[in-house]
Amino acid sequence: MSMLAIALFAAVTGTAEPATAAARPQTPVAPQSVAAIAERNTGGRIRTLYRTTRKIYFVNAQSRLPKDVIETARLKLETALRTPIDFTDGMFAFPAPKIEGELSLYIIDDANLPMSLVAPEGRWGFVNVAPLAKGRGEKAAFFEARARKEIARIGCMVFGGISSTYRQNLLSFMGSPEALDQHESDNLPVDGPMRCQRYLLSLGVKPYRLTTYKKACEEGWAPAPTNDVQKAVWEQVKSDKERGPTKPITIEPPKKK
Repeated sequence: MSMLAIALFAAVTGTAEPATAAARPQTPVAPQSVAAIAERNTGGRIRTLYRTTRKIYFVNAQSRLPKDVIETARLKLETALRTPIDFTDGMFAFPAPKIEGELSLYIIDDANLPMSLVAPEGRWGFVNVAPLAKGRGEKAAFFEARARKEIARIGCMVFGGISSTYRQNLLSFMGSPEALDQHESDNLPVDGPMRCQRYLLSLGVKPYRLTTYKKACEEGWAPAPTNDVQKAVWEQVKSDKERGPTKPITIEPPKKK
């Protein structure tokens, strides 16, 4: 069939060109999310600590529970409190341990002590993994899940969130490791961490400040860029500074190795 005949056939019937000449389907471009656009424009969010803040600690005094499980629980509680929690290895001497910082939560392994204890007058508490490892806890998944829940629960209590107005949550009474199994996750009720913040402030332990990398550059305290987006933000702020003295920046560009 000649090209003229094909054109006439298409015009009369209203059909498209033959399949061999059909346009290739275009791959749709996914729209950028608001978070992705903000990340590109600001370099992401970073945090800074107040220089005058005092410290609180997780103190690991055992070897049965893996450190990465403790670290996961520490980071989750730190995020909930929006307050830095330091981590260190140490010793636990019952009944009068030497605390680290203003408050210490000890992770211990002692078959002669209860599952947990909070000593407000001493500003310390402990989570004992020995009882958590019994029964269902003989399986690693149950043991680690129990530990994360108990660390969240007792950590919140030691740091000031001793109770909650909500019902059936991790700050409720737990008489045994099996009671922890009834809770699906290690999430805390919202009012627990809120109470912690007020209590910690009374001890001089201040929450960290969250801001954007761009804002930190403008204020002059940002760390060196760690990726291309942050480098572009740094260059933009530096360029803005050169156009006028209203946007000071004191950080130096990263040194080449």
